[in-house]
Amino acid sequence: MPCAFEHPAANNEGCTFAVAEGDLVALAGQTWCIYHLPMSGRDGTPSPKADYGAAPIAGFNAKIFALIDESAGEPGHDTLDLSGVVFPGPVNFTGRTMPAVLFSHAYFHGGAYFSDAQFLGAASFAATHFADLAYFSEASFVGEVDFTDTRFGGVTSFVHAHFAQHTRFTGAQFADVVSFSEARFAGIVDLAGVRSADDVSFTAVRFGGRASFADVHFGEDALFEHARFGAEAFFANAYFGRDAVFANTQFSAYADFTDACYYGNADFSVTPFDRSAQPPMENCAFQRVSFVGADFGRTTTFSHRPFQAASDFTRCAFVVAPVLQGCTFYEATALPEGAA
Repeated sequence: MPCAFEHPAANNEGCTFAVAEGDLVALAGQTWCIYHLPMSGRDGTPSPKADYGAAPIAGFNAKIFALIDESAGEPGHDTLDLSGVVFPGPVNFTGRTMPAVLFSHAYFHGGAYFSDAQFLGAASFAATHFADLAYFSEASFVGEVDFTDTRFGGVTSFVHAHFAQHTRFTGAQFADVVSFSEARFAGIVDLAGVRSADDVSFTAVRFGGRASFADVHFGEDALFEHARFGAEAFFANAYFGRDAVFANTQFSAYADFTDACYYGNADFSVTPFDRSAQPPMENCAFQRVSFVGADFGRTTTFSHRPFQAASDFTRCAFVVAPVLQGCTFYEATALPEGAA
């Protein structure tokens, strides 16, 4: 019998690994290759992989590293398909050169370390499950990246990561603290529907293309201070469970906060910089912004924020009158009632 793994891609029917039938592992009435062997069978029976100690885990990882190095060393090699691979413990890809690769539906039972890894082609982590730490700090992605519906169970870091093309985190879930601080997104980035249970940081991130945070759910603080949006930024229907910090954030194009809900403080203020300072206040202006139907549950401040184009506060609800001290408006704008 072949490996019981069912490939998530419609054009692939099953396991892609060349494993001899005699090397397959029987578990709860099914047979599995060592790569796709789950930690337990469909009846809950623990698999041999569940008992792996440090040495067997290292041996398993070495097999994966060999596949990666072989694929990365062959120009024009097909995408390396590691879909559905079950990693039994920690695995360290730090500094490794990665080919175009599929980790979709893979399961990392220990920490996954991709810091400073170089992804030379497209990379998919769609529906991947990280049960523990996931570190992509300073990783570089040359091709498109897909983290759609990925689950991050531990602390997650994309600090200083570089994304050269379209990047998707649509529907991703973060159970612990996550940081994208000082990351660079050169292309479109889609984080629509993301769910984070703890603090999330986009401090000083550079967004070169359109950025979508529509329908996100930030359970705790969401930090965007000093971030730069080079194209449209969409936060429609976003939920901010605690403080939303956009202090000194730059918006170079339309910003949409329609129907967003803020259950903590909302800070869109700008520090009154010296004219020679970087970035100058003018670069922190809203070019055109919609807060239509937004609900602000605590203190809201726009202090010293320039509004250089039409601004729409229609149907806004403020529990506390917003602070507009030092703001400048390009044209007549219907300000929120009771604004200070």
